[in-house]
Amino acid sequence: MKLSQIRRHKRRMARRQNTAHLTLTSLIDIFTLLVCFLLVGFQGEAQIPSIKGVSLPISSSYAPPLSSLTVVVTQNEIRINERVVQTLVPTTNPANPSANPEIDFGPLAGVLQQQATRFKPTEVVNGSPERTVIILADQNIPYAILHQVMIVCSQQHFGRVAFAVNKEAKKNA
Repeated sequence: MKLSQIRRHKRRMARRQNTAHLTLTSLIDIFTLLVCFLLVGFQGEAQIPSIKGVSLPISSSYAPPLSSLTVVVTQNEIRINERVVQTLVPTTNPANPSANPEIDFGPLAGVLQQQATRFKPTEVVNGSPERTVIILADQNIPYAILHQVMIVCSQQHFGRVAFAVNKEAKKNA
């Protein structure tokens, strides 16, 4: 071999030996942070709590609920975040006792006003921020009570109302 070939061969061998080595601890740290970021940032379907004694109506709804404030209306009480807000005991008007009894929704309005700071508005309607609320109501609740609950929610800027329902079972074809 000629001297120039030997030098060229030595240079090639020197280049091959200078390969970069990866440190696995840095890569493991990066993948750990990536997994944590994906777990925290994942926005799945909101989980509707199952309430004993509340039978939801059946619907063929396909849209999954978004994470928002949940108001549970049972035959006897209204709950927000598993906490009893008020009982549904009708009061009679002392001026006209023969009139239909009415329910005072003042406690519900107060709690909704407090909760409004915790939930960001989903849209702005007529210059006022509107938030989303999911109402879980027993299918035997009178519509008049649900209508009043929706009015109170709307007055406290929870204007986007969604009702929780059970999904209709798929029929086998």
